[in-house]
Amino acid sequence: MDICVFSKHFQSMDAEALGRTLKALGVGGVDLTVRHGGHVEPAKVGTDLEAFQKGLAKNGIKITMLTTSILSAEEPNAVAVIQAAGRLGIRHIKLGYWHYKGFGSYKAMADKVKGDLKGLVPLLKQNGVMAGFHTHSGQYMGANAEFALRLIEDCDPAAVGVYYDTGHCTIEGSVAGWLMGLDLVSDRLVMVAVKNLAWFRMGSPASARRGWRELMVPLDSGLVDCPEFVRCLKKLDFRGPVSFHSEYQGSYSFVDMTQDQVVEQTRKDLEYFRGLAAG
Repeated sequence: MDICVFSKHFQSMDAEALGRTLKALGVGGVDLTVRHGGHVEPAKVGTDLEAFQKGLAKNGIKITMLTTSILSAEEPNAVAVIQAAGRLGIRHIKLGYWHYKGFGSYKAMADKVKGDLKGLVPLLKQNGVMAGFHTHSGQYMGANAEFALRLIEDCDPAAVGVYYDTGHCTIEGSVAGWLMGLDLVSDRLVMVAVKNLAWFRMGSPASARRGWRELMVPLDSGLVDCPEFVRCLKKLDFRGPVSFHSEYQGSYSFVDMTQDQVVEQTRKDLEYFRGLAAG
């Protein structure tokens, strides 16, 4: 497993500060945001990504993967981002999100997603980059592992695979759906996102979903069966990127943490996961 940390909630840090932080956490890589508002703006990827990579390298940190908003080869900056990744030796990127538009829209949306992915495959292969289709719960195409697999199954496995998210897959299949989904996509598994979620009643019974919301919680709590998940990864001998999502800020978290608190909680999450992996 190639452990890295998602940079989204370390957004206030420049390359050198982020590198020092990750080095202190004992992590060798970062899952870097290259999207609007991220650490690198897509429009500036041709210069800024390499500069960020060099800043990280001062503390021995590599860019393990990129989190992008790419949906098709035709959109602005898609070619530039993928070419920059390939040129700099960054072999994995996360794609953006196609939104589900409500009952009756799925089949048409699935055709669109498949068409977009087909158009990306040559560009990815030309640059030696693997794209991961992220499993995101809620109103997203690919809400669980099975949906994601059905959308990518016709793509060349050398170019597109499943980016399995522990938290989102558990929210959509908390008893055994997450496990069967992981089993189903195991031969197309290319990246893993590590997080834990739990249900909280935040509103009245008259509100949406009777007031229930899913929120980010520490890795050793919540609905995700982390011990069993790690056992599955070990059984698969999974060696791809494992990105830690420390999304402990804002309304999506059980507590809105400061930057220092996010760093400390990330340290605890990493310690917990490493203990499981060593067992």
